Amino acid sequence: LLNKEYDDAIKKFSEALKINPHDPELYYYLGLAYEGSNKIKEAVDMYEKTLRLDKTFSNAEMRLNKLTAKMQEGAGQKKENGKEK
Repeated sequence: LLNKEYDDAIKKFSEALKINPHDPELYYYLGLAYEGSNKIKEAVDMYEKTLRLDKTFSNAEMRLNKLTAKMQEGAGQKKENGKEK
């Protein structure tokens, strides 16, 4: 992730989850990789899975809230642009 090799990270974390599907950190890091690849829906899904496994995982909650706000903001802008036409 530090080298911004997100596609490689997505593959590696996905493989690790097959071995250990109950590790919230793996879902969190997979979410970061998806977010880095601009795959926002997938990132949101991973952060939600992280929180299902560990409700106290504050970094996942913070990232999820940020992405949700960004998605809502984007949806609002699309609506405004649609009204202007």
